[in-house]
Amino acid sequence: MPDPEGLRARYASLAPQMVELAQSGKRILAVTHIDADGLCSGSLVFSALKSARANITLRTVPDLDPKGVAALASQKYDYYILTDLASTLLDELESALAGRYLVIDHHQIKESDSQRPSVVNAWAYGYDGGREACSSTMAYFFAASVDPSARALASLAVVGALADRQDSGPGRSLTGLNRAALEHAQSAGLISTANDLMLTGRETRPVHESVALTSTPLLKGVTGNKDAILAALHQSGLALKEGSVWRSVSSLSADEKKKVIEVLASMVGQAEGATEALAGLFGEVYTLELEDPYTPLRDAREFGTLLNSCGRMEASGVGVAVCLGDRSESLAAAMKTLSDYRAGISRALESLTSDPSRISTQGSLVLVRGEGAVDEKLLGPVLSILTSTPSYRDKVVVGFATSRDSDVKVSSRVGDSYPGVVNLAKLMRDSAEAVSGVGGGHSMAAGAKIPASMADAFSKAIAERVSP
Repeated sequence: MPDPEGLRARYASLAPQMVELAQSGKRILAVTHIDADGLCSGSLVFSALKSARANITLRTVPDLDPKGVAALASQKYDYYILTDLASTLLDELESALAGRYLVIDHHQIKESDSQRPSVVNAWAYGYDGGREACSSTMAYFFAASVDPSARALASLAVVGALADRQDSGPGRSLTGLNRAALEHAQSAGLISTANDLMLTGRETRPVHESVALTSTPLLKGVTGNKDAILAALHQSGLALKEGSVWRSVSSLSADEKKKVIEVLASMVGQAEGATEALAGLFGEVYTLELEDPYTPLRDAREFGTLLNSCGRMEASGVGVAVCLGDRSESLAAAMKTLSDYRAGISRALESLTSDPSRISTQGSLVLVRGEGAVDEKLLGPVLSILTSTPSYRDKVVVGFATSRDSDVKVSSRVGDSYPGVVNLAKLMRDSAEAVSGVGGGHSMAAGAKIPASMADAFSKAIAERVSP
């Protein structure tokens, strides 16, 4: 049962401690994950403490393991704040930092760790950290308790939640603590919501490109088929341009959006799941009212994709700058990074699907051996796309990629139509520990890091734990 009062009280008790720490002049290191949720949560913490005149540095990391904890401790900061990571490394943190740290997170945590004084975790307050509370939301309420002006950044909590695919309520809506953060953003005039077409690039892409890029839900015969979509929309009489400028989905009237659906319905025909897929195109959209129309920051889901691209393409600093308000050079750099990110994912998917030896199916388990073909930072997004396709939407998909320190990065996803029950966080944690690795995450998306020599043993451990 969610305990918002307990969480509010915890932050209220932390706030004066954080302000005192900030004003003491002690050196603070904030460490956060590279994905959009991590960039948003790290930016929120950094902004709030900076407003309190803290001597704070923000750093991003693709993951954290015991070696990484030791490396952080060796840098001799006075205090550490970690967001969107470290919930599986609390013993190591305590040993290395002796209480000089705070973890704000939403990944699954051991019940015995939930009351640690240096941990604020969504699960400890009754929230499902995979659906109801992301790190950005947790960080937002922390930031607002430290610095009331942080309410001006409430939209970052919404962006982080959507980027972490926590829009799991009716009509792809936000629920739980995420909804509470959304209400803060709405009351501040930062975000408006509507039931509308949820097509990829709805603010920035021509209509036919938005349809072609949309893979959740996947439209068989439509997704990826840009030329056919353009021809069909043109034949319908829909005005796709205003003068010489392509129109976006957000510029269409209600009647025009209805026509788009009619065209798509004729294209998918009677294919299996077509009706469900078309219905899945509608849901709650989130418009950032203070951002310019027809930019990737106007739609909260697009904003999240932009930030994910920055983190995955080694441009986390650019993403943080955008979160903190840079709408000139950093935004331009982020948009270029987004283009490169999409190209990188396309190449990774092509490498995997063109080599049958890389993808093997064992009952309901799919193993994706991406070593040498998929960058470790793109592994998660690639698996998310795979599990949205008909071939894998009823599977547990586990992928491997070589990490920069020559270990193996593992990522896992479960398709929406998977008939069994699986907790990927536990699956990754238990299987990784069996081969001297570390793992964790959420029930529907999780990861691990293991020694390269133990990849086959890890695969066997996974297979033993997943129902056929």
